[in-house]
Amino acid sequence: MTNLLLISGRAHFLLWALLILPCLTMPALGQTIQGKVTDAGNGDALPGVAIKVKGTSYGTITDVAGAYQLELDEYPKAKLIFTFLGMKTQEVVVGTQSRVDVQLVSDSQELDEVVVMGYSAESKRMLTTSTQVVKSDKLEDLAVGSLDAALSGQAAGVQVTQNSGTPGSALSVRVRGVGSVNAGNQPLYVIDGIPVTSENGSQVSFSGQTISALSDLNPSDIESITMLKDGAGAAIYGARAANGVVLITTKRGKNGKDVINFNAYYGIQQAWKQLDLLNKEQWFEYKNDQLGFEKYSPEYIANYEHDTDWQSEIFQLAPQANYDLSAQGGNERTSYFLSGSYFRQDGIVKGSAYERMSLRLNLDHMLSEKLKVGSSLQFTYSDTDRIEGDQSLNAPLPNALSLPAIYPVRNEDGSFNEDGPYANPVAIAENAVNKAYSYRGLGNVYLDYEIISNLNFQLKGGFDYYQLREHSYDPVTTRQGATYNGLGFNANSQSLNATVNATLRYNKQWADVHRLDVLLGWSAEQYQRRTNFLRGQNFSRPEFEYITSASEIVAADSYGLDRGINSYFSKVNYGYADRYLFTASVRRDGSSKFGNDNRYGLFPAASFAWRAIEESFLQGRKNLSNLKLRVGYGLTGNDAIGDFRYQALFSSGSDYYGQPGIRPSQLPNESLQWETVIQTNVGLDMGWWNDRLSGSFDYYIKTTEDMLLSRPLPLSSGYSSVMSNVGSMQNKGWELQLSYDVLAQSKSVYWNTSLNLASNKNEVLKLYNGQPIDNIGRGSNRIQEGSPISVFYGFEALGVDASTGDMVFADLNQDGEITTEDRTVIGNPHPELFGGWNNQLRWKGFDVQLFFQFSYGNDIYNGTRVYLESMKGADNQMTTILDRWQQPGDITDIPRATANDPNNNNRTSSRFVEDGSFLRLKNLTVGYSLPQPVLEKLHLRKCRFYVSGQNLWTLTNYSGLDPEVNYAGDDDVRLGTDFFTYPNPRVFVAGVNLTL
Repeated sequence: MTNLLLISGRAHFLLWALLILPCLTMPALGQTIQGKVTDAGNGDALPGVAIKVKGTSYGTITDVAGAYQLELDEYPKAKLIFTFLGMKTQEVVVGTQSRVDVQLVSDSQELDEVVVMGYSAESKRMLTTSTQVVKSDKLEDLAVGSLDAALSGQAAGVQVTQNSGTPGSALSVRVRGVGSVNAGNQPLYVIDGIPVTSENGSQVSFSGQTISALSDLNPSDIESITMLKDGAGAAIYGARAANGVVLITTKRGKNGKDVINFNAYYGIQQAWKQLDLLNKEQWFEYKNDQLGFEKYSPEYIANYEHDTDWQSEIFQLAPQANYDLSAQGGNERTSYFLSGSYFRQDGIVKGSAYERMSLRLNLDHMLSEKLKVGSSLQFTYSDTDRIEGDQSLNAPLPNALSLPAIYPVRNEDGSFNEDGPYANPVAIAENAVNKAYSYRGLGNVYLDYEIISNLNFQLKGGFDYYQLREHSYDPVTTRQGATYNGLGFNANSQSLNATVNATLRYNKQWADVHRLDVLLGWSAEQYQRRTNFLRGQNFSRPEFEYITSASEIVAADSYGLDRGINSYFSKVNYGYADRYLFTASVRRDGSSKFGNDNRYGLFPAASFAWRAIEESFLQGRKNLSNLKLRVGYGLTGNDAIGDFRYQALFSSGSDYYGQPGIRPSQLPNESLQWETVIQTNVGLDMGWWNDRLSGSFDYYIKTTEDMLLSRPLPLSSGYSSVMSNVGSMQNKGWELQLSYDVLAQSKSVYWNTSLNLASNKNEVLKLYNGQPIDNIGRGSNRIQEGSPISVFYGFEALGVDASTGDMVFADLNQDGEITTEDRTVIGNPHPELFGGWNNQLRWKGFDVQLFFQFSYGNDIYNGTRVYLESMKGADNQMTTILDRWQQPGDITDIPRATANDPNNNNRTSSRFVEDGSFLRLKNLTVGYSLPQPVLEKLHLRKCRFYVSGQNLWTLTNYSGLDPEVNYAGDDDVRLGTDFFTYPNPRVFVAGVNLTL
């Protein structure tokens, strides 16, 4: 019962009173020592702390205000021992002091830490699954604008890739590798118990620069993030848990004095790197070599007027700002948390920006001793200035890298110059309008009723409303706009996901030996989406940018979708003597995405943990503080494919002589069913020296069966493919987490260092008839049996022939010719090892956070070099071509320049595959908190000033703008390719944290 009583401060106080008071002996009256004991983490008073004079039975306990008093005349050289369950024991020499105030530090073992799991909360020490928790104190020092960015490098086995530096753009979050080709690989996000939309709702393509629905969540509102990584833990979410589950809990009010927090920071962003491109002189000399004769003489070059640095014209110093104001508090019956925030980030590429405003209100109220109700409500508005990216001929950054320096930005009359082979990037950035406005409402209400002792019923209903309105306009002052005499798009999409959960939970403990926790539940979700789209051209004037001013409507579309999920689930936890722990769960999901015969899927799981530290044969080992073995097995599902793929579908728009018509567009497949992921996990949790050093190790095998793929069909059928369950894939890997309090025994300095490492091996086991999926994207990715998903596939480049200046490619089939049959795997976009290293230091009022993120062993296909080292065509070139082959006998790895390239020197080959490994100083923060006497004069609880930097330093051999990149955004098939991709910025900010 001891652990259960810790939930209540008063109960804790009473418990220690019963244990300590009978042992007290009353010394003679004399000199008095007094003080107060508080929590070092939050400053709260700690009632019920046991205080003993070392070597005696004499002592006392703190009262409800954390205060204590002792008479110490009989103990002139007393040492006081402060003990509180869940906190590290502290020993203090009294000496001549008359007052001793103590701050107790949370025990890193955190025996009774409550962890949010699926539909319930559980004690951390009772967990049997591979679960990672990130608390708010790990996020508070990170000046990041989005949830997924805050996860970067924080958890072993969770790979977060910031595919580009586009403000407000989506990141890739992968839990234990890529498990599917067509059914999605993002984890399921659950906020305060309600699954939320994380998809890209955009209808206007921006070449991988997708909008993230998760950007709408303010990171400052987050209390904790729990990641369910293995099948045994995630199976309670069944059909959508194949890629892991991220449970987000927002902050709530607490019983006590009202607390007001104000956090603000302002900073500047910059491009941390630019490519070395040819200047005017180098460009003309290269063109003479390419043409084979001197078209441009030295005199002509010397007198040429323009030498534009297009990168400097398009990159900018960009401001970033964030302001958060929150209040929380409550009494014994009602508690609240209220927050408002404003975030603004201009992009380092002109024309891009992101702005967000959000409000949140969380309420909890006890209607009676048995009935509790509450709600969570969030409203967010965001405004994104977008620019076309990567593959577009009308994109600012690609055009800035591709335009030769010989073209000016503006003509003599001040208008933009459009003489170059590509559109003027500055004109696009300043004149093109690409806006995206999102409106987000997210919330839930709940009722929790204690039917009888230890039996609770909870009913929760929630909604996630997301509206995205897009408006684009290219006036005639841009090249694309001039082509159409003005070109405009308007799109609107609305989605609503409504959820109802009902759970019945029973928990009981007998004689401090048996623990039982049983959960039964039902859940239903209804998803609705509506869209419309318009494209118009030939506008009356450049100033009129809305579709109503277009004389031609060339495209119009609308779309509607309704789908649902119905689920039943149960879970049982049993613990014997806190030593042997068992967990079993099962979920049955039904989805409208599948036919009647395969609509429901069953997802069972089981796990076991042995807390060996509780065994008698380990009790005498003082250095060992934790040892727990975990084994888990579970099935999860994946249904993230298009809706109604099992049905025969027809499409409209096949009109004939003005008469409306329809046509068949999809073959039915009634046997279509879920992808099933089978995962086995073995883990070990360890701790030494009262968990001063702690760690965990996990090994897993994760196999995807019945993989959903588009199976090719003979063209004579009238269809190109049909969706089928025809493949399988496997991920194997290990994860290691270590945490060490380096200077935990020091009273003046605190230093904790933590490291997480992960290695994952992906392999495609089976495809339809063994047929590979080939020629995917700019990197010519390939999916084939026996290899990781989306390896790079092309020709093996052997170097430059010193006699001809052409690239030599390996003739693998030795037929004397270089054909497509000579292609092979030339690179792997998946890292061999990735993780993060975090350091937290505190000295007096100063604090430092030093966080590194790294990736090792992954390859990048540098598609930018395919054009900027092609030495043919009209693109500008990188200065690496100055080392090109120019005459017989030259030894170099850069081929010759030629307008006619019969050898196809820049074909997809290993020439453009580079090592993408990097070590990045992701965050460095230095803060200073005002001392207590100053705070009291200012009537503040806390005042902290800090400076912070992100992406300050990067160690990499990659030659592109950024090694943390993927031009296709969140696409898991077109992986690891850089194609003129928007780089991540270097950021410098200064901020303040105030608590009233």
